[in-house]
Amino acid sequence: GPSGSADAFRRYRAVFSLDRLAANDPSGIKSRPFKVALKGADGQDREALLAEDFTTGRHGLAPGRELSVHRDERGRLMLATRPVRPIVDAMTVTAAGELVIEGTYPGEETAKKKVVLRHGVRLEEKELPVEIADGRFTVRIEPEAAPQVSGPELPLCPGRWYLFFRDVDAWDKSRDIPVTLRPEQVGELPLRFTGPQRAGGQPRAFTVDRREFDRIFIEPERMLGPDEHGAYRQRILREEYFQQQRELPLRDAVLYLSLGGKQFSDSPRSVHEELVRRGVPVEHIWIQDSGLPEMPPEARVVGWGSRECYEALARSRYVVVNTAIGDWFVTRPGQKVVQTWHGTPLKKIGADLLGSPKSNPAYIASLPHSYRQFDFVVSPNAYTTEIMSRAYYIEGGMFESGYPRNDVFYAPDREERAARVRERLGLPEGKKVVLYAPTWREDQRHASKLYKLDLRIDLAAAQAELGDDHVLLFRKHPKVHGSVPGAGRGFVWDVTRYPDIADLYLVADVLITDYSSALFDFAHSDKPMLFFTYDLEHYRDTLRGLYFDFTTRAPGPLLKTSEELVKALRDVDAVEAEYREKYAQFKRDFCEPGDGLATARVVDRMLAGGPHAAGSTDG
Repeated sequence: GPSGSADAFRRYRAVFSLDRLAANDPSGIKSRPFKVALKGADGQDREALLAEDFTTGRHGLAPGRELSVHRDERGRLMLATRPVRPIVDAMTVTAAGELVIEGTYPGEETAKKKVVLRHGVRLEEKELPVEIADGRFTVRIEPEAAPQVSGPELPLCPGRWYLFFRDVDAWDKSRDIPVTLRPEQVGELPLRFTGPQRAGGQPRAFTVDRREFDRIFIEPERMLGPDEHGAYRQRILREEYFQQQRELPLRDAVLYLSLGGKQFSDSPRSVHEELVRRGVPVEHIWIQDSGLPEMPPEARVVGWGSRECYEALARSRYVVVNTAIGDWFVTRPGQKVVQTWHGTPLKKIGADLLGSPKSNPAYIASLPHSYRQFDFVVSPNAYTTEIMSRAYYIEGGMFESGYPRNDVFYAPDREERAARVRERLGLPEGKKVVLYAPTWREDQRHASKLYKLDLRIDLAAAQAELGDDHVLLFRKHPKVHGSVPGAGRGFVWDVTRYPDIADLYLVADVLITDYSSALFDFAHSDKPMLFFTYDLEHYRDTLRGLYFDFTTRAPGPLLKTSEELVKALRDVDAVEAEYREKYAQFKRDFCEPGDGLATARVVDRMLAGGPHAAGSTDG
């Protein structure tokens, strides 16, 4: 009954049958919320608000299910039947910058469980070590070196990372149980902490926060400062700061940009390593976007879009890139800008897309200016020289040196490098390594600029057929997101985040691809290739269009179904013999020059006529 003043809390006692609540309870990972209301004498429903000191609780129902009694954002009473959840009740940060998350997870649920950290947008996953004892769990997160499901430990990339528990032998994410925060503790968030010291950079800040009331996530801070973030401030940096910096003298520095700052890889990496090998007296500066992954120890690293980045673009004597910089960039006198580009075109590009659904007239109109920025554009072969100069309106020189990145196939230490990569990935001895590297599909689209994982290989069937003596390394295109089912179970390895695909080419015994320009690079290896072209007609005739008849010139079989693909892998030696002649012709058409000297040619031309040219004395 009522006590004290009119606005004091009243105590109510409700008794209800658990059996009735749990009747027809959904099984598995579904939750079922109940609406709770108090009915007054006047027949009106009133919200059931909880006193401040009310403690939430949970009660076991059937195996794997529980009834939760808790409050929501506004302090209302909530009842739900749900899978037994791991609930966080303590978060601490160690002196070394490691986040420790602890909580309760009643006993029988925790057998054979692992903890997965999953990116909210990219769905990329990391597996974290977990300690479980007496109905409690402890997870430690090292944000600058989070373990991959396959491969090296890497920093958490920007975005929100959510925690889940998963059965050790689950095939995919469909039965994951989310980790939530004890409702009494939502007021402790956001929790901000500084991660560990990073090689060659400042420590980053991280935030633990929540959404949907009690779902917790970890988010790295943005790389840019408050005066650099957002379209308006970026415009000021480009139009004012960059222009001011261009008035200052050039510095003996080389600035590198690979795939928009996402990697230390590709031809810019080869140029960097050659300059270091020669001991050319220049500063090395790498542009990095959003704190991803390893950068070389002898380089200074600047964030894409930061003040230091604009200063380096304005004042470095040499700039080496493999994608566009931006139409605001103007090369200054005395500055050498080298465009190494990143692929032999099989699918149509640039102006050759005009009139097709994928053509972008504004982009095509900007091409002549974009390509005036470069002193020369590197070409891998005569075929590409002709297509690129036409499709990208390249007025200046194309330099047909071969791609620096493909020198790796001719390097005298390629076997040692392959052994290091195998060890780093932890690949099992004696199994055949298959690399699957498809391109993206323009019509398989998520929000923004990300494309869906269009997975047509039946991975479970492939594992049953090939798992004893093969491993499948799956590398998604950078524009594609979606988690790879079966990864981490011994057969499928998700190597999307592995820093440089060249390393993967070296360890692969077979490449499976489609219309990706990977095929032109891998042909330098003489190792067999299979083409999983389940949508060839659609891709060729509707989506992008191809430059030549792939069906007659491909250096390996074009396979339509997952079964055909598995069969070809089983019998790859026969396939190799059958395509020997076509492969040889393909190499003559697309792999010359192929002598391992492309990087040396590019570096010689970049330095020619400047203070660092061979034999120059004014350096």
